[in-house]
Amino acid sequence: MMKKRNILLLTCLVFFLILTRRDFSRPHVRVLPDMVDSPAYESQSGNGLFRDGLTMRAPVPGTIPRGFTPFPYGNSEAERRRAAAELKNPIPRTYAALDRGRFVFENFCAHCHGLTGHGDGGVARRFSGFSMSIVGKGTVDLPDGEIFHIITYGRNNMPGHAAQIPQEDRWKAILYLRDLQEREAQRLAALGLAVEEDPRRYTLVSAEYGAELFGKHCAACHGKEGKTPQKGIPRLNNPRVLAVADENFYLDIITHGRKGSIMPAWEKVLTPTQLRSIVAYIRSWLPKRLDRSRVASSLGDPARGRKLFRGNCAPCHGAHGEGGIAVSLNSPTFLAVASDAFLRDTITKGRKNTAMPAWPDLSAEEVSDILAYIRSWGRPQHTFADVAPRIAKGSARIGKKIFRSRCSGCHGRKGEGGIGSRLNSQSFLSIVDDRFLYRAIMEGRPGTAMPAWHFLEAQDVADLIRFIRKWQKTPSRRLPNVAHGGRPEFGKLLYERACIACHGPEGRGGLGGQIANPVFLDSASDEFLWRTIAYGKEGTPMRGFLKGTPGGALMDLESREIDHIIAYLRDLQARPRVEPLKRPTLNRDLALGRFVFEEKGGCAKCHGSQGEGASGPALGNHDFLSVASDGYLIATTILGRANTQMLSFWRGGNVKLTDEEIEAVVAYIRNFANLPETKHREVPRSPTIVEEGRHLFLRNCAGCHGSEGHGPHNNDLIDGYAPSLNNPDFLRAADDSFLLATIALGRPNTPMRSFAKGSASLVDLSPEEIQMIVAYIRSWQEK
Repeated sequence: MMKKRNILLLTCLVFFLILTRRDFSRPHVRVLPDMVDSPAYESQSGNGLFRDGLTMRAPVPGTIPRGFTPFPYGNSEAERRRAAAELKNPIPRTYAALDRGRFVFENFCAHCHGLTGHGDGGVARRFSGFSMSIVGKGTVDLPDGEIFHIITYGRNNMPGHAAQIPQEDRWKAILYLRDLQEREAQRLAALGLAVEEDPRRYTLVSAEYGAELFGKHCAACHGKEGKTPQKGIPRLNNPRVLAVADENFYLDIITHGRKGSIMPAWEKVLTPTQLRSIVAYIRSWLPKRLDRSRVASSLGDPARGRKLFRGNCAPCHGAHGEGGIAVSLNSPTFLAVASDAFLRDTITKGRKNTAMPAWPDLSAEEVSDILAYIRSWGRPQHTFADVAPRIAKGSARIGKKIFRSRCSGCHGRKGEGGIGSRLNSQSFLSIVDDRFLYRAIMEGRPGTAMPAWHFLEAQDVADLIRFIRKWQKTPSRRLPNVAHGGRPEFGKLLYERACIACHGPEGRGGLGGQIANPVFLDSASDEFLWRTIAYGKEGTPMRGFLKGTPGGALMDLESREIDHIIAYLRDLQARPRVEPLKRPTLNRDLALGRFVFEEKGGCAKCHGSQGEGASGPALGNHDFLSVASDGYLIATTILGRANTQMLSFWRGGNVKLTDEEIEAVVAYIRNFANLPETKHREVPRSPTIVEEGRHLFLRNCAGCHGSEGHGPHNNDLIDGYAPSLNNPDFLRAADDSFLLATIALGRPNTPMRSFAKGSASLVDLSPEEIQMIVAYIRSWQEK
């Protein structure tokens, strides 16, 4: 018995030793193989485990891959130059390093640059101009550090290769490139030739290259950096001129020259790449754009803004914003619908191909001052404390008239809603207090079609609130002003499941309202938001979400889940936002929109068939459309613009459009952003206007530009010294808006001063007189 037990123990010991052997080169016995061999997913395959259905996951924030080496240089021209000056190749030139560099080059570079570096790889042969030779003088002269930076971040058509090639291999590829360059130089020397010409002539568009070319070809006349021109030669380095003239203006002048002047055509001397590089260099003189996040009317000083406005804006918009060659700014309806972001971006970006320049030399503080001054024209003269005591005794009859004239175009005659939200809703009226209504009326919803009715008197606002309260049949509920808590990260997930279909990403609006609007969220308490989400809004598609809601919830949410959604909305409210929220265009009936624009509404008569502008502003201008929200366009269409020829399309003089037609014409206008701007605004022209313009030109312009606009070096009756205007190449490049802006604003730091009324110049020309002079200048093209 003892013998059997010993044999059993020995057997167990041997089995245990077999299981615990230390030879890790051989596989062990796998009792649970699924714990060892996990499924191998393809990176691009689908995966049901994740919400987005993708297998490939983004790295965890803050983590870096194994073997990662930081690169302390950014992706900019300044950082590239710094890398060129500071970085040296740390890899010694050995056979092994060259062999590895060859392997890297042939795998990552040769398909474009070719095996010998002549820019004749397979991709380059298929796509002309896609690659360049890297064994010529242009690349030979580049420091190793600059080439390393280019490999890392890419340049022009070349993408960055930092993710594909480790840093050590990049240096080895540079060693191999230098070897290719030496072999190419030896090959050419054996043939009695030098290294080929600079390949940048055909491949590299950059301001840096343009500076080199400008110094060789342009500085003799225009001066170093375009600041000190010869007599009769225009000064190019002038921020105000650069703000008015676009890239195409300069490219046209440089390419074709100015016949009859000393400005030659460079199209036969310089390649298209070189021409564009010079233009890029000229444009680089513009000051850097300001930090738009620091601009707001609330931060500005109206007194300082008045002085800045008089010096910069009044020549076109009038001393008090009444309008001139540019639109009226002090119209109460314009101030009601134009947000601070709209005004800020209009000033800083300008309107390309119009007389409205960008103002790059203004600081954020100065733009804020100008906004504060503009806002002072329509600042409310009362507060809620002034209005509240008047509401109870207010006149609902007068309030009804105000509502019909100001509000019913969007909210419906009985508050039933339309383009605007429904107001005649018991669930809504019972939980909003008078302060909420006051703020909605006075502050509006910036970026939407809801204006800020700041010009209404205190009694008018009280009467309007009194009338709205007449619809209320259920008693008001006083809501506690307490925070509900909640987790915003959970709320985001719930919002994307329950709310995004109607209210859009980040609450920017869609079929439902723009619930992330900053004024709305600042006015709405957590309890208001909770009850609206939980029980819905009576008379609208917004039904309740609270589990067990009578009539059935759209989606069953627990009370705590609604708190999470509110926390997410508060998180959106707290985020610093430079770009305003923009509600997407929903009505895509472009055929109806075109019918309204060209026929029923007659918009094309004032704004041009392609929105290029005529007697009215250019609605098709891409810069305008980039800053104007659909709400701005809708509100302007419905309300018109007081004190201008733009009448309301809802009531009061124009054709009355339905909600559907208004949304369709806005979609049609928005579609101009997808089309090239082929037409530009032109001033009115007739024989009478041209003749009047000729007399004005002789009195005000001929002393500098010559009696016939030929400038110096000509035999005009009155000889001039300023640049020639009567030149077919100049007139082809300069549109009417360029000429209007130049006459109205002048050119600072040159003898060309402003001629607009109110600009404190020697001569005050009215907007009509400036247009007549432009009409006369333009008539030279027809001779």
